[in-house]
Amino acid sequence: MDIYAALEERVEKLISAFKDAQARVTALEEENRRLRDTGTASDELSGRIAKLEGERDEVRARLEKLLATISALQI
Repeated sequence: MDIYAALEERVEKLISAFKDAQARVTALEEENRRLRDTGTASDELSGRIAKLEGERDEVRARLEKLLATISALQI
């Protein structure tokens, strides 16, 4: 095998490995972006859950007050 052919083969392998690495970096950057977006959505959902739980507690308190009033009327 000629020394130039061996060198050419190594350069081609290096180029191929570089392209594979670039593709992996791109895929990881996309996954990172997607996970960050999911994190933002998760924060928004957590906020909505907290708000809904507050509303639920308020409704529960009002219903308990109404039930107490109805109970007092049934004397």
